[in-house]
Amino acid sequence: MFNSYLLEALPSVREPGVIIGPVADLMGQVYNMLFNLLHSNTSAGSLGLAIIIFTLIVKMLLFPLMVKQQKSSFIMQQMQPELNKIRAKYAGKTDQMSQQRMAYEMQELQRKNGASMVGGCLPMLIQLPILYALFYLFQNAYVYVDAIGANYTEIANAIINIPTALRMEVFQPFAQEFVDMYKNIDIIKDGFDMGQVNDVVMLVGNMKADDWNVVLQNLGSAGSELAPLLATKNDIETFLTIPLVTKAGLGFPGIIIPIAAGVTTWLQTKIMNMMNPQNMDPNNPAASMTKTMLYTMPIMMGVFSITMPAGLGLYWTISNLFGIIQQVILTKYYRKKFEREAAK
Repeated sequence: MFNSYLLEALPSVREPGVIIGPVADLMGQVYNMLFNLLHSNTSAGSLGLAIIIFTLIVKMLLFPLMVKQQKSSFIMQQMQPELNKIRAKYAGKTDQMSQQRMAYEMQELQRKNGASMVGGCLPMLIQLPILYALFYLFQNAYVYVDAIGANYTEIANAIINIPTALRMEVFQPFAQEFVDMYKNIDIIKDGFDMGQVNDVVMLVGNMKADDWNVVLQNLGSAGSELAPLLATKNDIETFLTIPLVTKAGLGFPGIIIPIAAGVTTWLQTKIMNMMNPQNMDPNNPAASMTKTMLYTMPIMMGVFSITMPAGLGLYWTISNLFGIIQQVILTKYYRKKFEREAAK
């Protein structure tokens, strides 16, 4: 397949490293299969649709952890009276021995009941390497997705076919900006040549839609071969008018992604707190942290999404929406389950 060639032949500006690299390669193969399946039926929006389906697959794989997390949350909710008794028992005792004994008694109570105060963090911790891998996947989509790699290679060849003087005049500002941005990266330190396909492919991956408009305007009739290839690039990479492999940024329509990421993060945290009253219990030491996260996490995710490829922000947004649905379903299930057990 073309993808196996890309992984060996087409360079990326930044490599994911020895830990995230295998995760990125595996996810790239899965995502590439999804994309090819969708792209063979419809070209428009395939990249975004593949992200949505890919997100659903990830959420289903993590579903057992979500079940465990929700079960632990309800057990912790029922344990709150006992935990408060332990806290009251050691109220005012700030010496190290008393604090250690209080922590031990609370841990023992949780262990006996099969609950954990940190259980809710596990799904998030597992998602971190996935997020890092997706960052590299979307930043270097031409390495992982066959159609994008083939398109970028054709664009690079079309650029090289432009007469040298005109090519250097038109592309030099963008090439210089690219080199200045990544001047400390080894692959750029080794030299950048506008006559080499691999080097031009990296430049193609770094240029934005507005940059291409300037290029085509300056090239005039010399850009006739380039125009349809760029139209194909736009068709592949755009979802609901938003380019997914470039930074979302602050301009419209890219800014929609950071806003959606922030709002859905806030909504998911809010619903989680509403359905788990212990998160808002003033006697629960984790309540203040939960309340802080309600506002800090959405802001953080919104800001991060501005500087990341829009595809990553779309993944996070869809993941939040699926997470909300899972949260509501599991909360209602365990609430009824524990109410039946309490009635017995």
